[in-house]
Amino acid sequence: MNQNKVAVFKVFSDADNSSANFTERLLELGIASRKEAKPLCMEWASGKYKEPTRMGNQGLTFKRRSTNAERAMNRVLDVCYPKADAPKPAKPKTSKKTDPVAKLVKSYQGLTAAQKRRFLASV
Repeated sequence: MNQNKVAVFKVFSDADNSSANFTERLLELGIASRKEAKPLCMEWASGKYKEPTRMGNQGLTFKRRSTNAERAMNRVLDVCYPKADAPKPAKPKTSKKTDPVAKLVKSYQGLTAAQKRRFLASV
């Protein structure tokens, strides 16, 4: 990542104060995706709102949750990279639910002859 942070932070400030689309400006600065912009946006929000960050198991996060800085970061990223424009995840073609009757039949078929007789006698 070889970006000019001051220029990137200016875009984030503009996005925070306006509802225009800034994706093209960020692309010109070498930020091609929301994923690439998030750490820089978090650093920007941390500085603007004086909210400390920490390195967690899943990467850089704010020390406290639901802060003005976190809301500003999400708002700016939503303006720059609208979720409505993001590709939708593919839905599975088949349901992973198993048919309960098929499950019972399979279980019944796995029984020994003696177990089947005992089962039928109890029903």
